[in-house]
Amino acid sequence: MQTATIIFNTGGSGGLGKSFNARALAQTLGLHGYVTLLIDGNHGQQSQRAFLKVDRMRGLEDYLERGMDAVVRPGEIHTAFGFLPGPADPKAPDIIDMYGRALTDLMRRCAFIVVDCDRIDGTQWENPNTMAGGLMRPLVESGGARIAFRMGQTGSQTDDGLDALASINRPDRTLVIGQAAAGTKPHGDAEWRGLLRGLAEYAGTDVWDGTGADLIERRQPGYAKGMEPDWLKAEAAWCGADPARWKNTERKRGWPWTRRRG
Repeated sequence: MQTATIIFNTGGSGGLGKSFNARALAQTLGLHGYVTLLIDGNHGQQSQRAFLKVDRMRGLEDYLERGMDAVVRPGEIHTAFGFLPGPADPKAPDIIDMYGRALTDLMRRCAFIVVDCDRIDGTQWENPNTMAGGLMRPLVESGGARIAFRMGQTGSQTDDGLDALASINRPDRTLVIGQAAAGTKPHGDAEWRGLLRGLAEYAGTDVWDGTGADLIERRQPGYAKGMEPDWLKAEAAWCGADPARWKNTERKRGWPWTRRRG
């Protein structure tokens, strides 16, 4: 029986492109032949719902009643992935349970499930009443889920990120994607790896040179097939995708991860 790999996209600070990262990852996995679902796991904000223009009347509750009939199909939103929005009632008391029940069922139906989450910190990771502590943590620690973690390279973005990674303390299940703001010099790979030693693996840095902003402005869900940046290809491979499917744009020094799905 197929069991999906779940990837929680999060970070220690806001404004680092977490939602963009989640969409781009889901899109590239879908474009390269994997049955992929994007879930809007930031139930208070639901930025994916807004970006994909999904009606507020459609929600996570529908999936629990109607199953796959409630999933927004790729053709409806012009993407390479299906989409499950957050709850229509973002203040429902049983939100964590609703997400958990949906994920348990969906794992049998997809190759990859990408969950767009809010920022996290150590307090949330320790609290079972939060999405981080009540859903993400148990699925990472006992269910094989993974964490793709966006992290800035200056000031509190770095400090908050390191603090959150130390609380998570799963370097075997955590991958960091650096983010360099426009006009700033990105850290080198060696500097990032030294900073993250014992906390997480490193995929590369998303240098915000206007490409991502242009994709958002044009309401594109991600990069065109064959145009993915190195950090995104590395992230897909780390999640378990077969790097041979991206071979036309593979980095010369090779892929750092070899775990494959199909």
